[in-house]
Amino acid sequence: MSGDHTLAIFAAELILLLLTGRLLGELMNRLGQPALFGQLIAGVLLGPSVFGYLFPAAHHFVFPDNKTLKTMIDAISQIGILLLLLLTGMETNLGLVQRRKRAVIASSLSGIAIPFALGMVLAYGLPGNAVPMHENRLVTAMFLGTALSISSVKIVAMVLIDIGAMRRDLGQLILATAILDDTIAWIIIAVIAGIAAHGTVDLASVGASLAGTALFLAFSLSIGQRLVARLIVWVNDHMTIDVPVITAILIVMLAMSLTTELIGVHTALGAFIAGILVGRSPILTEQIENQVRGFVFAFFSPVFFAVAGLGMDLRTLADPMLAIFTAAIIVVASIGKFSGALLGGKLGGLTTRESLALGVGLNARGSTEVIIASIGLAMGALSNQLYTMIVAMAVITTMIMPPMLRWVMSRVPLGEEETKRLEKEEAEALEHLPKMERALVYADDSPNGRLATRLAGLFTVRQEILATVLQPKEADAEDTIKRGHLSEAAQAVHANAAAEGKKPPIEELVTERAGHAENAIEREIARGYDIVFVGIDRPVAESQLRFENRLQKLVNAFDGPVAIAINGRGAAGPADVPLDILLPAAGTQDTRLATEVAISLAAATKGNVTALHVFDPQIDTAILRGRGRRAGMSVLVDVHRAGKRGGVPVKGLTATNIRPESEIRRAVRGGNFDLIVLGTSLRHGETKFLGPRTAGLLRAVRTPILLLAR
Repeated sequence: MSGDHTLAIFAAELILLLLTGRLLGELMNRLGQPALFGQLIAGVLLGPSVFGYLFPAAHHFVFPDNKTLKTMIDAISQIGILLLLLLTGMETNLGLVQRRKRAVIASSLSGIAIPFALGMVLAYGLPGNAVPMHENRLVTAMFLGTALSISSVKIVAMVLIDIGAMRRDLGQLILATAILDDTIAWIIIAVIAGIAAHGTVDLASVGASLAGTALFLAFSLSIGQRLVARLIVWVNDHMTIDVPVITAILIVMLAMSLTTELIGVHTALGAFIAGILVGRSPILTEQIENQVRGFVFAFFSPVFFAVAGLGMDLRTLADPMLAIFTAAIIVVASIGKFSGALLGGKLGGLTTRESLALGVGLNARGSTEVIIASIGLAMGALSNQLYTMIVAMAVITTMIMPPMLRWVMSRVPLGEEETKRLEKEEAEALEHLPKMERALVYADDSPNGRLATRLAGLFTVRQEILATVLQPKEADAEDTIKRGHLSEAAQAVHANAAAEGKKPPIEELVTERAGHAENAIEREIARGYDIVFVGIDRPVAESQLRFENRLQKLVNAFDGPVAIAINGRGAAGPADVPLDILLPAAGTQDTRLATEVAISLAAATKGNVTALHVFDPQIDTAILRGRGRRAGMSVLVDVHRAGKRGGVPVKGLTATNIRPESEIRRAVRGGNFDLIVLGTSLRHGETKFLGPRTAGLLRAVRTPILLLAR
């Protein structure tokens, strides 16, 4: 077969696998089943069971017994395994395991141990033609036990979302247990791979595999986590090529997979742990995550699952003995996992109904089992017959689980605390701040700059986000050395972090860069920020509505909120003094963001917020007394609830005036506020500019203001 012919057939194979897989995946998705089942079925239809049986000559032409072609398609499939495990790790939240440690650990260990033991026993009863490694059946037995005992995080999460149970306490518990299951699974697979590589159960080699795995995990989840986070931040901030972060993530995945391979365990563990570390990156934005997911699901996932389906030969099930063993595998997997999780739930302190739901929910398999079976088949630990049985088990148990879990979950009542938590999370889901990951601080040495850096420091600590300080002027080299090149923002961040007992190094919290070069602002904004704090001398022109030139460039270039500090008193004040904040609240999108920022700053200083709502007397009197009045009061209620969630006391004030700025000035004169947090919408023309009322208020009020403009 010529090289050109080989590439043409390879392209034809990919076209068939992708097209059939995506079409059948779409069909399964419309039927309420995971798309991967459609991709598996595509492989089965294109494999020896259907296409090969009905049209053997055509099948042999498209899928010839050619070593080069098999190597090429297998390479893509193996990369697909690593990428799927990378995604699984990125979506793994180990924090869930911490919340209900006792129940999660008991349920996971018991839910793995019982089906694992039953699977190993069952493996020793398999007929000889279903076991490829007669001289070491233990490896086959361990692979079967692992495949029968592990839940699939992706499938469990998908089902919980589908039935509306993801945010429930029990739903989170089921997902956390599946996460721990998956983590344990790849450690087990890594050890089994080490045993298989040596051919025999050598205690020294097993011990070396376990020790290597333990050291790898210890390093990865401590020093490695910080290294990966810094790498992603550095690549995002310094490289100008397209999608550099995606390249960095792939390099991390391949490097960690290579590391696990070199220490004698499977590459799967390295890819999975790489995903966990990448998922914990401080700037893994939704856009980057979607790019990785799109990259995987558009090509590698359908090819992998279709190739996995190609390995299935349903003619295996025509053998009565093998059909019986397939049924036995399904029964053992279902009953073993259910009983193990049920027992673990009871040991973990769950009620009987909760334990029943846990047992049912963890019986979802799917992608994890297919990956495990593919690894076993590639290593020679599983035969084609046993591979087909395991994949059939994964598909059947996963399709049965959703309706059963929906029925069981409907019979587990919501507790009072759970109801309050769900209401709180529903409100927080509409907020802006939880989605923020990075803040840019653009400040000089003016009083406005000192106020901006102080508030930015408080904000970044409270929200646990990274801050980058952009210096408008070039610092003197000698002064830089004397001061250790620490910005006011870094000192404020570190002071508050130390007060909370965190005490992280300043260099991990704040990055400082020069911003005096031409187009420095535009280049920095392009690196990706969620909010910009600005503190410069005379940010707004006295006689017009335009911003100062540098600030005007920033506002024009940045689409997000710009927090402009205007210090009327000329002193920023110490970072540890509680702030008494005045918040004009109108219920608009801009004032909602201002509310969140005000609550965050007050919480960071253990201060308080006074919310002022001004009614417009030009509104019809009946509406004012009825719906208008109720709507206005609901604004204050919303601020009060936000304050309660953040642990901040909130006082409400109301007034009626056609000019809200007049009432704001009156409130300032009647109180002793440290800061006004004011939200406003910018006007759009040739440039962005302030409205006349906002500009007038800035000129009239001497109290420090943080203007949130967007």
